[in-house]
Amino acid sequence: MKKRVLIKAPILSQSGYGEHSRFIYRALKSREDLYDIYVEPLNWGRTGWIWEDTQERKDIDECVGKFYHILQSKMPNPFDIGIVVDLPNAWKRVAPFMIGVTAGVECDAVSPSWLQPSFDQVDEIIVPSSFSKEGFLNSIDKYRDAFDQETLSKLSLLRESIDDKISVVNYPVKKYEKLDLNLDFETDFNFLLVAQWGPRKNIQETIEAFYQEFYNDPSVGLVVKTSLARNSIPDRFHAMKNLRQLKEEYSDAKCKVYLLHGEMTENEMHSVYHHPKISAMINFGRGEGYGLPLFEAAYCGLPVITHTFGGQCDFLFAKKKDKNGKEKRRPFFTKVPFKQQPVEATAVWENIVEPDAEWAFVNIAGAKAAMRDMYSGYNFAVGRAKKLREQIINNFDMDSKNKEVLRIVSGDELYDYDSIKTEDLPKISFITSMYNGEEHFEGFMEDITGQTIFEEKCELVLFNCNSEQNEDEMVKPWLEKYPNNIKYVKLDEDPGIYATWNLAIKESEGEFISNANLDDRKSPYFAEKMAKMLYVNKDVDCVYSENYITNEPNETFEENSSNGQAYPASEFSKDAMLKANAPHCMPMWRKSLHDKFGYFKEDFKSASDWEFWLRCAFGGSSFKKVRERLGLYYFNPKGISSNPEGTWSKMQEEKHVFMKYQKIAQTGQELELVL
Repeated sequence: MKKRVLIKAPILSQSGYGEHSRFIYRALKSREDLYDIYVEPLNWGRTGWIWEDTQERKDIDECVGKFYHILQSKMPNPFDIGIVVDLPNAWKRVAPFMIGVTAGVECDAVSPSWLQPSFDQVDEIIVPSSFSKEGFLNSIDKYRDAFDQETLSKLSLLRESIDDKISVVNYPVKKYEKLDLNLDFETDFNFLLVAQWGPRKNIQETIEAFYQEFYNDPSVGLVVKTSLARNSIPDRFHAMKNLRQLKEEYSDAKCKVYLLHGEMTENEMHSVYHHPKISAMINFGRGEGYGLPLFEAAYCGLPVITHTFGGQCDFLFAKKKDKNGKEKRRPFFTKVPFKQQPVEATAVWENIVEPDAEWAFVNIAGAKAAMRDMYSGYNFAVGRAKKLREQIINNFDMDSKNKEVLRIVSGDELYDYDSIKTEDLPKISFITSMYNGEEHFEGFMEDITGQTIFEEKCELVLFNCNSEQNEDEMVKPWLEKYPNNIKYVKLDEDPGIYATWNLAIKESEGEFISNANLDDRKSPYFAEKMAKMLYVNKDVDCVYSENYITNEPNETFEENSSNGQAYPASEFSKDAMLKANAPHCMPMWRKSLHDKFGYFKEDFKSASDWEFWLRCAFGGSSFKKVRERLGLYYFNPKGISSNPEGTWSKMQEEKHVFMKYQKIAQTGQELELVL
């Protein structure tokens, strides 16, 4: 069954954020067999929406229509996955699994208001550059004083698991149609600047540097491309006014400055980069989250002049091995020196640009020298630009970048799980400790035997721990119906839940094990999907998912009062596992783990499973979260954790477990095996 994915993004905006949103959309669109896409369109500043009547625009419009239709249906929790493309302080959870996408990291550190939603509202973060990722990382230390102790502990966790939490997915190259544009430039050699007027883009200082360097040279020009579509005429007048003032200051200059203003299609903009009189791309701005115009220009083979503060470093360098085999980064552009210092006061923007955030301020003398060197040594620059273009084509192709996005969305390497035949799966053993569970028994048995692969691949190892109720009689018709699938053992006394689990594991024949509690419920696809995940991912020892949670007994997975509420489960890391028992009540694991790490501690009443998972995790085992809710957890008021004595016991056990494994994490002491 396809997963419903909501993309909440400025997907129709003619902006860098808009193009990044469409990139995410295209990645999902490439696997329509896996995802049913819905789109909630957002505005983005003063930029207008794309107006081209393309097939992509028609497809996006259809996804928008589907979103509003499902919204009107008032379906509870309609989406499986949510992807929000926006500034992080606007991220909100709209689905069980959330991905936040942002390209707005243009300073050395992000606003502290961005960090809280980064670990509360989303499960994964996608940024377009290593620079953007470093911005998040730097902020954790830079703004520590802004957070309370609880938040600081979360920030520390974010830092420790940053490689898993934040993924860098660079923007890919696209194919364009070249057009013949009627652009009448008097000069044959022209630098190109693509930017809006404002402190970050630094247009005015760039134009002044150009004027000063080429003042007496009538053969050189600078083309300034700018436009704010939703404010097109005022923006044009504003740009013309600023240019007019500059031209008055340099009224005797022989070099030329052109204004190219207005909306352009992607094909038209691509054709500007390819224009025979456009010679090089320059950017003396303060910082870029990615630098899409620089990327597009480099992809078109234009020589580039800029600095090394920003996301452009991901694509303007190439990795080369020296004679000793060491990998080094080699610049394929002309570098401009700069100084890193706090932003101008006019650039401060509450919850976006902090007063102590830092930008790059180019050295003007160095900028002028770089333009002069480009002009005088143009053949060398063109040769280097050609090599850079080859690097970009080879390393930033659409297919590979789509797969990077899809791996984050799917979490399962995009394997076609439906292609796995049931007969190829190993045997699965459900282990159950039963004591005074009469009221839940029939629903439990219906759930287990209703698994899609129960008869072919499952067994139920059911231990009756000398129950005082009637389960002994209730099980008989099930044993008659499934004689080859159910093992029933009656004990003379109740040894405790974890001792019973250990007995059941030793009695089981399955290669995969899952505990099945009488009062919890499962999706009919639980066994099949969890087993396939373990079967395909050979390096994973245990899989788990979030599960819906209810306070009402004997509800079913399909019909329950959870209202979408789920028992939370974090993505796996040792640090995350130390914070909480992520596998919780319905994992599936390899039986071979017990050969390596022993069994459950039998002197615990409630925390032995957490202790065992920590034992495995710190021993080198790998866990994987399934991005789908497959169970219903019943918060039983009669359970161990629901009475004062049980709660106190649980707290003491969990404290013991935490202290033990925190010490192991800090000192590296050897694990204690439970044989």
